[in-house]
Amino acid sequence: MWEKTFSLRYLAAALGLCFAVVRPALGAEHTFDGVYSGKRVLAKGSGPSCSIVQDVSVTIHGEILTFTDSNLRNHALAFYPLQDGSFSLIYFDAGRGTAKIRGHMIGDIIDADVDNPPCGYHWHLKKQ
Repeated sequence: MWEKTFSLRYLAAALGLCFAVVRPALGAEHTFDGVYSGKRVLAKGSGPSCSIVQDVSVTIHGEILTFTDSNLRNHALAFYPLQDGSFSLIYFDAGRGTAKIRGHMIGDIIDADVDNPPCGYHWHLKKQ
C-alpha cells in the first residue's frame, strides 16, 4: 500500500510539473489577437482594377485572420504565424483569382505584401 501511495505522489508531482510547463505556452498561443487597421498602398501594377490607396482592416482571433477591404468583407483565412511573427497566406476565389499575403508582425504593427495580379499592395496596419 505504501508503494502505491508513494508512486501516486510521484505521478501527481510529475503531472503538476508538466502542467506548469505547458500552461504558459497555452496562454502565449494567441498573442497576436486583436483588430488592426491601416492602409493598403499600391506597390505594383496600374489600371482601373488597381486602386492606389485603400483602407484595410484585419481581425485576428486564435487561428483565424479575417480581413476587409474595398473588394472583400470579413473574409476569413486560417492563420498560423511563426514564433517570430512572420506569416504567409493564400486566398483563392474562383471569381477573383488568387492573392498571396506575406507579412510580419512586430509588436502592434502588421506589415505585409499582397500579390493580387495584376496588382501588388503593401499593408501597414496598427493594432487598435
